[in-house]
Parts: sequence; C-alpha cells; structure tokens
Amino acid sequence: MTPVLRASLLACTAVLAVPLTAGPAAAAPQGVPKGAQKVVVVKIVDGDTVDVRPGRTGPVFRVQLLEVDTPERGRCWFRTSSARTAALLPVGKSAYLLKDRDPKDRYGRHLRYVWGATGTFVNRNLVRFGYGRAVLYKPNDRYIDLMRAEQAKARRDGLRIWSGGCDGTGSTPAPAPTRTPPPEPPSTGTDPRFPTCGAANAAGHGPYRRGTDPEYAWYQDRDGDGLVCER
Repeated sequence: MTPVLRASLLACTAVLAVPLTAGPAAAAPQGVPKGAQKVVVVKIVDGDTVDVRPGRTGPVFRVQLLEVDTPERGRCWFRTSSARTAALLPVGKSAYLLKDRDPKDRYGRHLRYVWGATGTFVNRNLVRFGYGRAVLYKPNDRYIDLMRAEQAKARRDGLRIWSGGCDGTGSTPAPAPTRTPPPEPPSTGTDPRFPTCGAANAAGHGPYRRGTDPEYAWYQDRDGDGLVCER
C-alpha cells in the first residue's frame, strides 16, 4: 500500500468515527444554550424524530426530540406536525443539539433538545403551538416545567391537537381540550428578544400573554387585549 493510499484510508476512518457528542457549537445563534453541538439536518422522520450528521460528511444519527411527543403516522395532525418540524429544521441546514442526563433511549436513538438554525427551540415550539404534547423522558427533565407550562397555554387556546378536531391526515381524532386546564407555572422568559413581533413570529415565537410571559413587556400591545405577537 502506497503512503498516499494509506493516508487517504486513515482520513476516511477519522470521518466515520465522528461521534454525535463531539465538541460544542461555534458561533451559535441567539437563544442556543452554551454546550450545544452543531449538526446538519439530513431527514425529517416525523414530528419528533429527525436524522442528523455532525458535519457535511460522515455517519447519520437518529435523534428523538426530548420532552415532546407528536402524533404517530395514521393519527390526526401527523402530517401537520411533521411539516412544522420540517419548517423549523430545514434539510441541509444547521441545527443545535443539547443532551440531558440519559443520552440514548432503548432503541438507540439519541435523546436531545434541538434548536433550529435561527435559534428557535424546536421542542418547545412544537408543544406551545399544539403540534405535540409535553412528555417526560426520565431522567431527562431539564425543561419539563417549561414544556408543561407551554402545553397548558396550547390547551387553553385550543390549538391543533387540543382543538378536538382533525386535520384530515388520520382517522383518530385528538382529545377535546379540558374546560378548566390546570394552573400555569410562570414562564421562564427564555425566548430571544426580537426588534418586532413580526421578527419573533418569523422565528416561531409568540404570542405572549400579559401577567404570564415576561416577553410581553418587550412589545407593544396595540389593541390592549393582553396579548402581543399574536399570529
């Protein structure tokens, strides 16, 4: 084997050995926590499962989004939730992953919190706007209080899976929202601050409610209805 061929084989082996837990993201957008790993989105499997790779080349890893459960194939809102994830995590674009205490599930999927290329917290966004439910993957509980608070808002507003209706993509309707949802814990106010509500909405954030969301004070409530950045 020539020295040139041996060097080429060693380089290929190094690429294939890149782990999903390799170093933190560089120059991550606003809203992405420190220690998150930058990856490239390869495929949207469904609303809460995506395939990524640590670089433009190398092995592909399957990621299960933590603390969110979207409808399965054949159920109402499956296509809608999958399309939402595809919009937040465009194939070929960057994403940022953060692990909790248990990095994998029993199926070998990597359990992660995921932020999109613009800094949107995808797990939270899916729950807040009714594309999925908050669910605890023990012992991974870093954001579960926030997720449950966002679910309470989605149920109160009757959004998508909480509307009691179906988007026509499945035969099993979602449950109707309860008349008296449980009290909401206060928001932690972790959204990035944008110059306008339009910019916040474009990044997947809002609405914000007076007395509940600290972000409410950042924007002007022009109609005085207690909500800002409505969609």
